[in-house]
Amino acid sequence: MMNKNNQIIFISEIGINHNGSIKTAKKLISQSKKLNCDYVKFQVRNLKKIYHPNFLKNPSNAEHANQYIYNEIKKTNLNQKKYLNLFKFSKRKKIKVMVTPFDLKSLNICKSKYVDAIKIGSPDFDNIQLIINAIKLKKPLFLSTGMAEEKDIDAIKKILKKHNIFKVPIVIFHCVSSYPPNEDEINLKYIKILDNKFSNYTIGYSGHERGYLPSLISIYFGARVIERHLTLDKNSKGPDHNSSLTSNEFRKLIANSKLIINQLSHKKTSQEKFLKQFKLSSAKKSIGESIKAVSLNSKFNKKVLGKSAIYKKNYKKNKIIKIDDLKFVSPAKGLSGLEFNKINKKLIKNVNKNEYLSKKDFIRFSNRKFDTNKIIIPNKKWGLIGRLGDYEQFIDEKADLIEIHLTWRELINPRIIRKNYNTELIIHAPEYFNDQLIDFTSENKKILNNSFEMMENLNILVEKIKNNFTYDYKKGPKVVLHPGGHSERSNFNISKINRYKNLFKNIKKIKSKNYNLLLENMPPYPWYYGGKFYQHIFTDTKEIKKFCKESQMNICYDTSHAKLSSNVLGKNFTNFTKDIIQNIEYLHISDAAKAYQEGLQIGDGEIDFKNFFNLIKNLNVNFVPEIWNGHLDNGKGFKTALQNLHKIMRKISVKKSC
Repeated sequence: MMNKNNQIIFISEIGINHNGSIKTAKKLISQSKKLNCDYVKFQVRNLKKIYHPNFLKNPSNAEHANQYIYNEIKKTNLNQKKYLNLFKFSKRKKIKVMVTPFDLKSLNICKSKYVDAIKIGSPDFDNIQLIINAIKLKKPLFLSTGMAEEKDIDAIKKILKKHNIFKVPIVIFHCVSSYPPNEDEINLKYIKILDNKFSNYTIGYSGHERGYLPSLISIYFGARVIERHLTLDKNSKGPDHNSSLTSNEFRKLIANSKLIINQLSHKKTSQEKFLKQFKLSSAKKSIGESIKAVSLNSKFNKKVLGKSAIYKKNYKKNKIIKIDDLKFVSPAKGLSGLEFNKINKKLIKNVNKNEYLSKKDFIRFSNRKFDTNKIIIPNKKWGLIGRLGDYEQFIDEKADLIEIHLTWRELINPRIIRKNYNTELIIHAPEYFNDQLIDFTSENKKILNNSFEMMENLNILVEKIKNNFTYDYKKGPKVVLHPGGHSERSNFNISKINRYKNLFKNIKKIKSKNYNLLLENMPPYPWYYGGKFYQHIFTDTKEIKKFCKESQMNICYDTSHAKLSSNVLGKNFTNFTKDIIQNIEYLHISDAAKAYQEGLQIGDGEIDFKNFFNLIKNLNVNFVPEIWNGHLDNGKGFKTALQNLHKIMRKISVKKSC
């Protein structure tokens, strides 16, 4: 399909950057041609096919991120007729057309003579049903690995080898599915690993970083296809504009790429010399390591954009389930295509149409329940996190406290609680209200009014439910709140000083006698919309201590956030904790690593929890494990965290007795 050594193929990804406008789409096609891109790429979806029927009945009941993406896709989605017209327009402009189909029905458009190649996006890298059917169309196939673990990549390699009987030309993209990623997430060195794994295929780089320097560095490590989003305006509304290139940036990318590939084709150059020669040293962090590390942001986006298998029909016990008996839909709540491929296919129970597949449908598991009575954390009470709609299953685990993490729609239409529980109540305020991020540091009246409205609703809810639980009757139930102070760019027009002033002023307005308000320390790169935001305040202990002293408030101390802040600020985590220990009134416990890997399972990150619990042993505070996706499978992640912490505590007590 291409010369692996002497040329670069450029793909201009339009995606949904046309914002639903045919006029804008045509402008982007024309710009792509002027830039001399080889392909222009579109995303084609059938909303009824890519989403679970229950989700489509009431999208407003879903997690906020699913709602956000669905609304963005819905308002920008074009029908197949309009896409075909755009493909024809592209042909008139003499530029090749590539399509990313997100479902089997949308794959049909790729049969068109106007479509030259097919791209399987990162959310569908494990969707073997879509991949196998795409191969059958006998057109060049491009696949992105952004959300894939190493084991997934190895499994897809086998799938491609088995099913590519037509010898379809294939390109494998190294990719990071954060929008945009931090530079130390990118790990361009892994391109060489992909090149070794897929020696018969071409290796490319699909980038979502701000700017284009890492895209240039990818060439050094073996990328011979580069895909980047193109936008007319980075400030346009939509999920991809911020991580897209302008025409001017794309032009510079192509021009410099040609210089680099010409250099590399004539002589070998050391990495350091290469970076220096092409003035790329400022993006050195993007080189990373020769490993496939899927960041929490990418995992978060996979849950939102990825797919799981559901049954097409009702099936009886003992039926052998085949891939064609399934549909793959979002949100991803069950088995992926690759996971289905690995299990026994014979049903051990009856299953229903549109039910998500589970391993329990095929494999008998022990009914032995996790015994929470065995959990002993000296001087600390522990709890679990649930939504207002599912908190009861966690109370049943005999937790000392329950943290109800509210969605904004639960504030508007709260569930009535009819029982009384001998369990301490903690409320976590929503991060969003009316689909807008809460920010009490803002000077934008619309944002502030929305934030205040959220708190008014929260006041009402606290009053309604607090007497169904126990709490500190002097201070009221604890309410955890994210303070705000974020932006989509590192440079912002409100200084830190002003942000703290605004926060102080606005917190005074919302503090209530009905509850004990605790602000949560934040990580430098929070998960909002998959890693899109910078956090500007409440990440540094000196600033937090100063604010707490002036406001007479304490904090919910999140260990994961603290570790990420320590790493970014170059501080020791123990010293970071010591700095702020007097202001800690409640704990979120989870592990963390690097600058962005948030909410990891205990033991999977860099925190020394033995040392941490020794440090806080005399601190009268309670905690919940806040493991990312810990609530799934009846709170399996939370329970595993408690077990891991219990083991750590045992080691501490054994050491003391010795």
